[in-house]
Amino acid sequence: MAEQNSNTSMELVELLTTIVDRSRSHKDSLPEHDVRGTSFWSGVSFTLSGVEYLAPLDEIHEIIPVPETTKVPGVKPWLKGVTNLRGVLLTLIDLQEFLGRPTSRNVLRQRVLVLDQQGSYLGLIVDEVVGMQHFDQDDIKEEGLTADAAVAPYVVGAFERDQGLWRIFGMKELAESAAIHQIAVV
Repeated sequence: MAEQNSNTSMELVELLTTIVDRSRSHKDSLPEHDVRGTSFWSGVSFTLSGVEYLAPLDEIHEIIPVPETTKVPGVKPWLKGVTNLRGVLLTLIDLQEFLGRPTSRNVLRQRVLVLDQQGSYLGLIVDEVVGMQHFDQDDIKEEGLTADAAVAPYVVGAFERDQGLWRIFGMKELAESAAIHQIAVV
């Protein structure tokens, strides 16, 4: 019995050592600022047509796989339908199609960014969710953000890092736009 407890203790120590090593190897991906500070910006990175965008973390309620939907007749093709998300009605919109682009062919990587607009839930289907990104709030850019006319009304800022531009896709601006509320086929 004592030998079994000794083996279990050794396995536990090895597991904890592995966790510590993995944590240390990922420390460079963590923000450099105190997360309680005010100069810190966090967002969820996602892709549309191979271009990475950021959604402000405080505008995303949750991220889910693309669920099965119930089709809604008489609506534009980018409104994919509605679904029940834990007792709440969720409207699903294919963001690529909404922007006038073909939908992604890689449906296994697609995810839904769920927005809570004062109790009304909107799900935006994106090509892929890449992960979290953290930036210094003082590094935000507000000019020369995109040449893409379809996305331009919703790009509210950007950050530069590693010779790349991380565009901030304003989910609030999208949800409040007149275009997203014009769903009926006329």
